[in-house]
Amino acid sequence: MRLFNVKYFCLLTFFIITSCQFNEKQDLIDKDMMVQILIDMHLAEESIEQLKYEKDTLEALFSRKEMEILDKYNISEEQYRRSYSFYFFEPEELDKIYEVMLDSLLLYQQTK
Repeated sequence: MRLFNVKYFCLLTFFIITSCQFNEKQDLIDKDMMVQILIDMHLAEESIEQLKYEKDTLEALFSRKEMEILDKYNISEEQYRRSYSFYFFEPEELDKIYEVMLDSLLLYQQTK
């Protein structure tokens, strides 16, 4: 299982680049919820990559699934981008988030 691929990295980098200036604590998603959102996004991406459709169809499916995930947590896309940007520039916090996420995904993979 690829835990961090180029496509996901590019998507996250896009969010960071397009984020505007904001108050660091304004609408910040807490670390626990960010972990859950990233887990759901990763699992969605992996399941969609297994489908045998054209690349543009897969990208559209992931985009739709991404919006469903954000809706599930009552998070706007803007709030997600701001929060990810905040954590991106706080490497220690981002490391903690990814550590928990990776542990959870490894556990999920073992129980699958």
